[in-house]
Amino acid sequence: MAATPAIVVSGLSKNFGSLKALREVNFSVLRGEIFAYLGPNGAGKSTTIRILAGLLKRDAGEVSICGADVAQNPVLVKERIGVVPDESNLYPELTCRRNLEYLGELYGLRRRVRAGKAAELLSCFDLADRENTPFGALSRGLKRRLTIAAALVHDPEVIFLDEPTSGLDVASARALRELIRTINRQGTTVFLTTHNLYEAEDLSHRVLILIKGRVAAQGTPREIRQRVQGLNLLAVTFSQEIEPTHLLRACPAVLKVSPQNGSWCLEVAEAHAALEQILAFAGKADLRLKEINTVVASLEDAFLSFVEGRSQDSEARP
Repeated sequence: MAATPAIVVSGLSKNFGSLKALREVNFSVLRGEIFAYLGPNGAGKSTTIRILAGLLKRDAGEVSICGADVAQNPVLVKERIGVVPDESNLYPELTCRRNLEYLGELYGLRRRVRAGKAAELLSCFDLADRENTPFGALSRGLKRRLTIAAALVHDPEVIFLDEPTSGLDVASARALRELIRTINRQGTTVFLTTHNLYEAEDLSHRVLILIKGRVAAQGTPREIRQRVQGLNLLAVTFSQEIEPTHLLRACPAVLKVSPQNGSWCLEVAEAHAALEQILAFAGKADLRLKEINTVVASLEDAFLSFVEGRSQDSEARP
């Protein structure tokens, strides 16, 4: 049986004066999937989340969550969703346990139920030994954990995560990603926004790329990557430093040159011609070609290909 949608957005538009923040955006999120909603700053991601969460009115279009129209049934929708903002918003003077119990109280849970739910979440998020620690005394990573736990206190069907691992060290970010997977395996639909493209590719079942309020692409990470496979990327390492402009002039088949971990990432029009030209360039410049490899396009490559101007680190042909 096909999965039913948890979120359906059709023709969503929103303007702020003359600024068209969202322009006829269409997408759906299936129940039980992790959906990454990606875009550069100013693309309209935060506006979308505010509309989905019932915090902002749409100008046009239809938005439903778990079968309920967000505008017509805002209370019902808020009972079915959890929202984790990019900055933790719990009470710093309250303990971890009290924060969870207080939110349970706001959602109308009975005392015994909210106490049990708080204990369950503290254990699940490996915070049981911090139950009596004030939220304000926690590290940034532990604050993020408790903030996500707080969004789950009423067992929402859908959770919105806005930059969940922003500012965390490597170990904390990895642990938090595993918690997100655990939440999802338990049946919660996850709507994720992040600037970490590795994280989006690692976690999500499907992604959407939003550019200037319009949907530029959507599909599985693999489907998105395949859309830019025609870029023909090469990773090249020379024995000495080179001037990218010299390489571009000598190799017409090389379209762009970008530094990448001590090597050069080359976008080429045709791989065979580019290889011949690169070898000829190395010979004339008395350079030794240490290594050359084809590069499989990543989600980051795809993302940048949809963003106007692509990478500021890239040098275009002069």
